[in-house]
This record gives sequence, C-alpha cells and structure tokens, in this order.
Amino acid sequence: MQCILTALKAESDPLIASFNLVRSSSFNFPVFVNSTQELYLIGLGVGKSKVEYRIKSFTDKINEPLMQFINIGVAGSNQRFSEIGEIFLINKITDEQFGHFYYPDILIDHSMMESDIVTVMDMVNDKDNIYDSLVDMEASEIFRVCSPMIPIHNIAFIKIVSDHMEMDHTNFNGTLISSFITDKLESIIIFSTSNVNKSRTTLEAVSRSS
Repeated sequence: MQCILTALKAESDPLIASFNLVRSSSFNFPVFVNSTQELYLIGLGVGKSKVEYRIKSFTDKINEPLMQFINIGVAGSNQRFSEIGEIFLINKITDEQFGHFYYPDILIDHSMMESDIVTVMDMVNDKDNIYDSLVDMEASEIFRVCSPMIPIHNIAFIKIVSDHMEMDHTNFNGTLISSFITDKLESIIIFSTSNVNKSRTTLEAVSRSS
C-alpha cells in the first residue's frame, strides 16, 4: 500500500484527480483513497503541528503491514540553486528547530535531480540568502514520524520549487500551486509506479525465502 502526504489542498487536488481518489468518511481530517490501487492521500496541513496525529491516526485505523509514504509538495529555493518549477527528490533533511539531520535512502532509479532541504518553523523571506538550496515546513517531521514505522527506503520526498523565498514579490494562490504539481505529474506517476513495483518484487523475494 502507498500513501501520499501533502500539506496544502492545492497540492492535493491534482493528485486526487490524477489517481481517481475519493474522500474517506472514516477520518475527521482529509484522507482520500483509491481502493483498487491500494493508494491513499493524507492532507497534513501546513507545518509540523498535525503531522504526527494524522499519520498515526491513519496507520492505527488502516493497520496495513506494508506501507510506503511519499511526501509531495512545493518548496522554496535559493534563486541561485534552481529555477521555479524544477522538481527534486530529497536526499537529506535538516530540521532547523532541533538541528537534527535525516537521510532518506533512495533505492529507486529515477530521472529527477536530487537535493537537500531544510525544514523551518515559519515562512521564509530569505533576502540575505541564508539557505543554500530548498526549504519547506514539514519534511523533517514526516521523516521523524514515519521512519520508526517502515524501512526508510519506503519514505520519499518530492519537492517542486514554487518560489525563491522573496515573499514581498511572490503572489501565492491555489491555482498557481496546483499548476506546479500538474506540470510534474508524469514524473510523479513514474516514480510512484516504480516504487510500488520494486517493493512488490522485494516482498515476493522475502516470501519465497521464508
């Protein structure tokens, strides 16, 4: 089973439409499901505050033995590091609040560029170029919560650059954020499908050796 994690409704909407997901009535927060594909999507909200409650409430109720988490969303970037709309697979996460470092273990072949990311507590207006690459508000907490549950190679982070952290010049709206996800749906679908197939192959190999 695979579970997509998003922060914003605008990030979720293109994925819900593309994967034919429907809202589940079993939860008091946004959870969408395609039972045929064993695919779920959880809306976590912005920042760390609801991540642990929503993920653990979901896993307690679903109670599936094998699960993959993919966090998909937008991120800010240093303008010298990337262009708006570029997509990255995350290979290192720094939690700015606590100084912790996390390293997703990427085993899937993919064509995306890789990057590190810093998880911050508040929106950043980085006029002084403090951050060298990508910035978000959820990744470190997602990794912290999910990594004790499943092997870390079953946790992935896909980030699309939405801004250069110049909030005085950035006009965010839901349509714009959704468009960043929509433009990269092909890459997301290819990665998601490869991830599922690799895990199924691994599971079958384990079953045969048991």
